[in-house]
Amino acid sequence: MEVVLDSNVLFRMLISRGDIIELVFNTNLKIYAPQRLWEEFRNNKKEILSKSNLSKKDFQVLSSLIFNRITFVRLEEYKKYLPKAKKLLKRHEKDEDFIALCLLRCCKLWTYESRLFEIGFGISTKEISNILS
Repeated sequence: MEVVLDSNVLFRMLISRGDIIELVFNTNLKIYAPQRLWEEFRNNKKEILSKSNLSKKDFQVLSSLIFNRITFVRLEEYKKYLPKAKKLLKRHEKDEDFIALCLLRCCKLWTYESRLFEIGFGISTKEISNILS
């Protein structure tokens, strides 16, 4: 199974950990993300670390393990899908890279945002878990 990982799922994963971590390491799950996700993480790293209640070292280890499971895709690879993603999202532009990557990979976006489910691109943690079980 292939999915594109949304920022909010990654951040929650690092903050609360729990059962969601097991999914990330399921070898039947291939995870993609636009390079922009790495930039968002870097910009929010201090806040995520403080909310995680992990030591700096443990946080670094966990985030490294998770990032090793993600295939980051450069803008050039999905750029031609951006116009369609913009049209689908209308004014919700912050997710256009994620939807464009979904269009390229023909897969769903692992997210918590109801708007993305409404336009047919969202897949929940529970749905992923059920499919992989």
